[in-house]
Amino acid sequence: MQRRAAITGVAACSSLGQTAAFLDAMLEGRSGIRPITTFDVSARRARQAAELSDFDPAAFVHPMKLRRMDEVGALSVATARLALESAGLPRTSEGHDDIGVVLGTSTCGVHSTGEFLDRLLELGPAGAPPMLFSNTVGNAAASLIALEEKLRGPNTTVSYKEASGLAALALATDLVRAGKAGALVTGGAEDIYDLYFEVHDWFGVLSHDGAFPEGARPFDRTRNGFVMGEGGFVAIIEERGRAEVRQAPVLAEVVGLGATSGLTALNAWPTEAAPLVRCMRAALEEGGVTPAQVGAVYAAANGSVDFDRLEAQAIAEVFGGRPVRTTSVKGAIGEGGMSGAASLVTAVLAAGRGVVAPTAGLTDPDPSCGSLGWVIATPQSLESPYVLVNSFASGGTNYCLLLHIN
Repeated sequence: MQRRAAITGVAACSSLGQTAAFLDAMLEGRSGIRPITTFDVSARRARQAAELSDFDPAAFVHPMKLRRMDEVGALSVATARLALESAGLPRTSEGHDDIGVVLGTSTCGVHSTGEFLDRLLELGPAGAPPMLFSNTVGNAAASLIALEEKLRGPNTTVSYKEASGLAALALATDLVRAGKAGALVTGGAEDIYDLYFEVHDWFGVLSHDGAFPEGARPFDRTRNGFVMGEGGFVAIIEERGRAEVRQAPVLAEVVGLGATSGLTALNAWPTEAAPLVRCMRAALEEGGVTPAQVGAVYAAANGSVDFDRLEAQAIAEVFGGRPVRTTSVKGAIGEGGMSGAASLVTAVLAAGRGVVAPTAGLTDPDPSCGSLGWVIATPQSLESPYVLVNSFASGGTNYCLLLHIN
């Protein structure tokens, strides 16, 4: 019999604060997007992002250890610790043989690699800082979580651009169902730095002042591109029987997942609805759930003009035109490899209060996106325990998770 994958803890470190503050802000429809302060954007067209706030890594990691961690590593360790505490799995001197890590990220290692190479080219081999070298690999953050928390189960890093976080959650679900781990720390972590931001600005995909002001407005008539975000969003996926034995509260269960891909131009968002439709339907079919039973969709929409319209069309096709409650977190926390995990964490936290979080930035739905059940300004009631979470990446990677909320 296939094991069941329960969610027993969630945590967020975001531009809107940590878990409790993050949830309050999301339900109030607030946005964490603001002018960038950590690097110079005066020569860029785009000048805003959802930067971390109220986050002090020294509150989670000893300063001596922090010297050996990059930003994504410290953020990942902190969010993982909060999630483990949420699940009732605090740190122990013995650690855990049956708990592992599956982390999604697209920036871990990149910042350190750039800094290392800059110093190497400028000063030669003797000038390249050795402490940076261990952070130049993409799996550094997942390894740091395991080392800090003494987790000796499977350790894997997933990098599928904007779908990285939800792809990690999907893989963690499969591993728990297959009995490869009793529990997994999983989700996404991302940071923003100058070169990464500059490249996106150069591609012309970011929102910037023009006919409409800069900002993230998923599904809105005035949307004009996405805004980059950073943060850590982590869930504990645990074998349900294990959770029940230790009498842990089960927040939700992953009952279905879908994964597809589609052809796109280089660095472009999907342009065909069919792969998105197949992905959503695969998650529903695995969960044995009909579209009529779904209470809400947390969409991947980020404010990109054509992509938001395409996803809206795909949702309408899957749900037969029924105005299912539809929202997106990216008007609040921006776009990045952590955003799919942010959608899931938001869905679980909001459902704990019986509601669907509103879409920050959405005030005037674009008629070309159809007439879905937009969640605007204030939360709306969650009228079914089933919630679908979408994560569709530029480049064509698609993931969907179907949750049953307890």
